[in-house]
Amino acid sequence: MNRLQRKVFNNGERLVPYVSHDDIELVRHRSSYTFFHRVISSDLELGDATSDKITIADLGFGSGYGCALLSSIPGSQVTGVDIGEECEIHAKQYYPRANVNYVVEDLATYIPAASEFDYVVSRGVLEHVPDGMNLIEKIRFSRRAIIDVPYDERDGNEHHVIVGIKEDSFAHLKQCEIFYEDMEGRIFTATEKPNEPNLILLVLSAPGLPSIGSRFTFPIEPVRDTTLEVRSAIVPQGKRNYFDAPASMLQAAERAIREVDVVLDIGCGIRPMNYFRPNLHLMVEPWKEYADILTYRYSHDKSVIVLRIGALESLKTLGDNSVDSIFLLDVIEHLEKDVGKAVLKECERVARQQIVLFTPLGFMPQHVNDSEKDGWGLNGVAVQEHLSGWEPEEFDSNWTFFICENFHRFDFKGSDLKDVYGAFFAVRNFSHKEASVPSNLSDLHHPSAAELQLEKQNAESGELAARYQALLTEHNTLLNSRSLRLARLARRVLRLN
Repeated sequence: MNRLQRKVFNNGERLVPYVSHDDIELVRHRSSYTFFHRVISSDLELGDATSDKITIADLGFGSGYGCALLSSIPGSQVTGVDIGEECEIHAKQYYPRANVNYVVEDLATYIPAASEFDYVVSRGVLEHVPDGMNLIEKIRFSRRAIIDVPYDERDGNEHHVIVGIKEDSFAHLKQCEIFYEDMEGRIFTATEKPNEPNLILLVLSAPGLPSIGSRFTFPIEPVRDTTLEVRSAIVPQGKRNYFDAPASMLQAAERAIREVDVVLDIGCGIRPMNYFRPNLHLMVEPWKEYADILTYRYSHDKSVIVLRIGALESLKTLGDNSVDSIFLLDVIEHLEKDVGKAVLKECERVARQQIVLFTPLGFMPQHVNDSEKDGWGLNGVAVQEHLSGWEPEEFDSNWTFFICENFHRFDFKGSDLKDVYGAFFAVRNFSHKEASVPSNLSDLHHPSAAELQLEKQNAESGELAARYQALLTEHNTLLNSRSLRLARLARRVLRLN
């Protein structure tokens, strides 16, 4: 995690999606917010909402993930409230939405003074607030409030000031339906209470609104897919591994690299990847000086082919799933953002086993004057400028990241940098990726002239061999005939006389 994410994480108390906790915790959060989303959307679909504009408050928004999910409800205006300034910074950075407003305030003072919302939701928050259970009846809403808190939790969580919450805590609430969420994220009605509930979930409804228990089929299964995230413009993130020391990050990334037969090494300069030696190493380098050095260095290595061509151009010449692995080491930051995205898309088309990318974390300025030499003492200054910056958030959940936030301390000349910059590896693995079958596949083989001549020679050789074999058989038959044996016997008798 980066510094901001660690603050939001708060020693395990808050979820930072795709960064902290395990997958099941993300599934539980996603399942809760999907339920909130479904309840509100169901009201809208059935015409139970009286306005095109729907106001929603999320009490205790944490990372901002839940607010982003709710923002995809048509006509929604979402207000997220949390006590932590770090939560506001994180939410605005990672989950900015035009229809979401993030507010920093203590819920103990915010709830009693807040204006009325159409809907109010809260997941796993009010147990942190002194007198939090009594605050529930002070929530102002015109449609519904959907609140969940830990069920019958024991002492031990230093962040939770209220424990042991059970059904009797809400007996005084009117128009209240009780549901439960188990440890998998599955949601049950009160009559189907699971053996070990994780959360108790309340739905408070305004008079006249139909019950929620009658609208859906229970239990509602955990939400393991990312359909709602896609609808809400949330890009699922891959697993992130953070390292304090550059060496540790490099070692971990190296362990993730597969040893394969065919490698496309894009923008390799004069230092191609050397994690292993493939059977075929395609080195793509557009700068002539670098390409000439590579060609000379590997002139006697029949496993190396040097291609003097650009990244995108080289990829477009290759067929789908035509190389095992593609390496982009210190390359993508030298491309404009739109070109870099196009390169990544082509890489996913061409690679059949793995893509390995290494780049600075965020934009790291690098400018080389025309009069200077590059980092290798050569004249490649024209291709050493950094044109874009990249973050793990720009990749989807199929990638795994190895991140060090204090990797670059020196510039290309070896001088101290004013600011320290991070770096990361992004690794994308593929499993059982097969070449697509052409829509038109002819069974006819059109032989070349050489193939026809060889076929003729083989046929003639076959005829001669057959003729020889026939003569040999005839000869052997004659030698073994009865008349020839009698003639030989008569000849011997005459000699004796």
